[in-house]
Amino acid sequence: MLKMKRIALGALLSLGLTACGPMEEAPEASFEAQDSQELEAGCTSMGTGITTHACAHAGNPTDHVAITASATRTTSAPAISTKHKAYDLTLPSSAEGSVTYVPATTGSYAFYRTKNVAFTVVNGGTSATVPAALSHTVSAAGCTLVHVSVYDLTAGTTYIVAAGPASGNTVTVVPEFLNDTRTRYYQDADSDGYGNNSVSVLTACTPPSGYTTQRFDCNDAAVSINPGATEICGNGVDDNCDGSQC
Repeated sequence: MLKMKRIALGALLSLGLTACGPMEEAPEASFEAQDSQELEAGCTSMGTGITTHACAHAGNPTDHVAITASATRTTSAPAISTKHKAYDLTLPSSAEGSVTYVPATTGSYAFYRTKNVAFTVVNGGTSATVPAALSHTVSAAGCTLVHVSVYDLTAGTTYIVAAGPASGNTVTVVPEFLNDTRTRYYQDADSDGYGNNSVSVLTACTPPSGYTTQRFDCNDAAVSINPGATEICGNGVDDNCDGSQC
């Protein structure tokens, strides 16, 4: 009897959802292995999402933390591991200074900074230099950050971050975990500003050409058919992708 009641309840729920129109696609967690934590192959620059986020911290006085960097590369140097902070590093005069970074999660980390100075990340346990997976200049209106480098790091490992020398003996560093600021982009084959739900990428990088953050295009081969189109009655087409025709 209980099983029959559950079946009946499920059927009623299904009918109720159908009456409400087409359902939104599954949440991002259900997408296949595009949620890779490492910087994906072919990435040429950080996207506007992660850069805007880093710039916001750099421009917010309450996010700034003053740090006096160590004069030597040591795992006992001050840490810059707290998320969502802009670290104002005071370096030794005319020399590099060191801090430490311990990632909470294995993956790719971007280190934005206000000056394009020498920047080296060293594994504190092995003394091996970690190569930058990507490094490029930053140009964002109203932002003080001018350069970014990305490194693939392992959770729980203490890394020594050496920066400088720098003019004025100061540089601000904003660390960002790429997974915190990845954006879902959808393929927009017909260039109407709306993308195909089933073809997407999740990335913190500049997206491929022909992708958009807007989705739910029910016909990505016809520029006149998309959620922003006007429904034309009697043409046998769901012009605005709402699941019905007038």
